[in-house]
Amino acid sequence: MKSGFSINRLITQIFFLVSTMNLIAQTNFDPARSLPNEINGWNNEQSDRLFDNETLFDYIDGSAEMFLSFGFSKVFNRIYSRDNQPDIIVDIFFMNSSYDAYGVFTHSVGKLEHEFGQQSQRSEGAIIFWKSNYYVSILCHPETPESRNTISKLAGLIDESIKETGPLPEVINYISKENLIEESVRYFRHYNWLNSHTFISNYNILNIEQNTHGILARYNTESDSVIFLLIMYPDESDAGLALNKFIDSYTEKLIPGQIKQTKNSLWLGVNRINNFVIGIFDSSSKELASIILDRAIAVINK
Repeated sequence: MKSGFSINRLITQIFFLVSTMNLIAQTNFDPARSLPNEINGWNNEQSDRLFDNETLFDYIDGSAEMFLSFGFSKVFNRIYSRDNQPDIIVDIFFMNSSYDAYGVFTHSVGKLEHEFGQQSQRSEGAIIFWKSNYYVSILCHPETPESRNTISKLAGLIDESIKETGPLPEVINYISKENLIEESVRYFRHYNWLNSHTFISNYNILNIEQNTHGILARYNTESDSVIFLLIMYPDESDAGLALNKFIDSYTEKLIPGQIKQTKNSLWLGVNRINNFVIGIFDSSSKELASIILDRAIAVINK
C-alpha cells in the first residue's frame, strides 16, 4: 500500500514538472497578442498594464490574495473605451498551472457554462473563463447590447488564441457526481479557502499545503443538503496526521467514521480513507450525511 501512495506523490511531482516545462515553452506565447487595438468602435486608448506578485495588490486589493495563494506570474490589463458606452476591462492572468487557473475560476463562478475556454460564466456585463494556464476576466458595466456583443468577440479571440487545454486536478476524479451541485465545487491548495461554503476554521487544522489538493462542494436532494470536504494528501501518513490534528483542534468532539449531530441540529463527520481525509458539514439529515460519506469511500476505493 505504501508504495502505491509513493506513486501518487511521484505523479504529482511529474505533473508540476510538466506544468513548469509547459510554462517555459509558452514564454513566447501571449494570448494578449490576439487582442485588437480597435473592436466595434471601442479603442485601446490607454497604455496596457502588467502586474506581478509585487504589484498585484495595487490593482486588485480585494481579491489579490486568492491569485497569490494559487500562484501566478503576471496579469495583463487592457481598457477599451468608446463614446457613450461603458469601458471594457480585459484581464488575462498567467497562472502557474492549469490547476491554479481552474482553482481561481472555481472560487469566482456561480453558474457553470462552457461557452468559452474549458469552463466559463457569463453574467450581466461580465465573462470569465479558464483555459490551460490562463484565467480570463472581461468586464463592462453597465452592460449595453453593443458591449455585450463586443465582450463576446473579445472572449472568443482570446479563447481561440490559447490552443492547448490543461488537465483538471486529479482529486476531481474522486468526488461522486450524483446529487452534486457542479457550480459549487471549489478547488484549493491553501487553508484560507477552507471556509468557502461554511465556517470550518481560521487556522490550518488540516495541514493543507501546496502538495495537498482539496475540494469543497455542495450536494442537494429534494429535501436535504450537505457540504462535502475531500483532501488528497501525498501519502497515508500525511492524511493520518492531518485527521488527528483536525480532531484535536475542531470545536466539536469527533470520532472518525461516526456522524454527530451538532448544537444547531445539523450533522457532521470526518474520516480517513487511504491518503484522503473526507468530511461532512452542515448536513440537514443524518441519512444524507451517511450516503455522501459512503459514496466517497466507494469512489476512493474503486
